Amino acid sequence: MAFDPPLFDPDASQISLSLMARGLDLEATLTSGQTFSWKRTADGRWRGWIDRRPCLVWLQGDALRAVGPGLTHDAVSAYFSLDLPVREIFATFPSDPWLERARAFAPGLRILRQEPWETLCNFICSSLKQIVQIEQINHELRSAFGDKIGEGLHSFPDAARLALATEAKLRACKLGFRARHLFVAARQIASSEVSLERIATLPTAEAREQLIRIRGVGEKVANCILLFAYGRAEVFPIDVWVDRVLRQLYFNNSQRVKHERLRAFADSHFGPYRGYAQQFLFHWIRKDPTALPPEKVVPPRVRKKAE
Repeated sequence: MAFDPPLFDPDASQISLSLMARGLDLEATLTSGQTFSWKRTADGRWRGWIDRRPCLVWLQGDALRAVGPGLTHDAVSAYFSLDLPVREIFATFPSDPWLERARAFAPGLRILRQEPWETLCNFICSSLKQIVQIEQINHELRSAFGDKIGEGLHSFPDAARLALATEAKLRACKLGFRARHLFVAARQIASSEVSLERIATLPTAEAREQLIRIRGVGEKVANCILLFAYGRAEVFPIDVWVDRVLRQLYFNNSQRVKHERLRAFADSHFGPYRGYAQQFLFHWIRKDPTALPPEKVVPPRVRKKAE
């Protein structure tokens, strides 16, 4: 898939945002399981979507550069959360050697602020799927139902478009049993039974309750949407990877610890920006083969908190 050259004229004006004192690791950020529509180009840049607009982004020295039709500085800055004081966020983290290792593994990892509808669809489709498979589903939905913008380039279909589809057509996009979930969810959003715009105005607990009303959305998926679309950094999604890392690092690999105890520990231990802590741990355990040595010993000060 390639972008239509006229949309990305190399001589066109480019957006440039300084990253001094903030830092940004594009690869870690865009491949850490929070977004599923970005691809690396042959020249090392990244192609994807910001504010529903196709774009190219890349790092050049101490600047983030972006080019695409109608892009603005504010949209790019908001998408990559460049307005957040990351040093202040990190200062709220507990003294925790495992979290420190995870953050050192990818210090430029940032949490994105994405469009809620696409984020909702992505995570409804994430059940029992690997990241590469979710990326494929995202591409299939765009190709089958999105508007063509350029050669091989399609927008993500809105809820009204998917609500008019059939389950069979959705299954053809490699959704499997998730096709029914997505079909019903699209109808719920298109009919305003659940309003994604209103959710943005609600306190986090109420926002989660509203999201769980949507077909195919449970606690984990709701927390992913809150974190990766609505910027609720106080939520801590627990999937199979994070469940594993919590048990192995903080509960001496016990399989008898219930989910509720893991949840209570995460909420109390990692502080007000625990969503960032979760993303560092998630990316680290997936990408670093040395993250969880088999003969690991839980640090006493962390064990005491966990118990």
